[in-house]
Amino acid sequence: MIVIRLLIGVVVAAIIGVALIPLFVLLDLRSGGTGWGLCADGFGRCSTSYFSGFELVAGLLGVMLGLVLLIGVLVRLLRYLRERKGAGGLPA
Repeated sequence: MIVIRLLIGVVVAAIIGVALIPLFVLLDLRSGGTGWGLCADGFGRCSTSYFSGFELVAGLLGVMLGLVLLIGVLVRLLRYLRERKGAGGLPA
């Protein structure tokens, strides 16, 4: 059960990391970078398609949705194991 709790912690940390990606992209653009490939020539001469930002957001939301669903599965597994241990199914 400790392993499942650690996995939940890792998934929560991954969700926080994914949520911070747009901030890092903006900071990279601000410092003259390419915004992790969003603007090849930097922010000053950025000529991306209209949907580049939306594609990034959709990808990040898809990853976050998958991670949230994974947390749900892990929590249900943890609850199942806890109930099974409480019923005497697993040795202490």
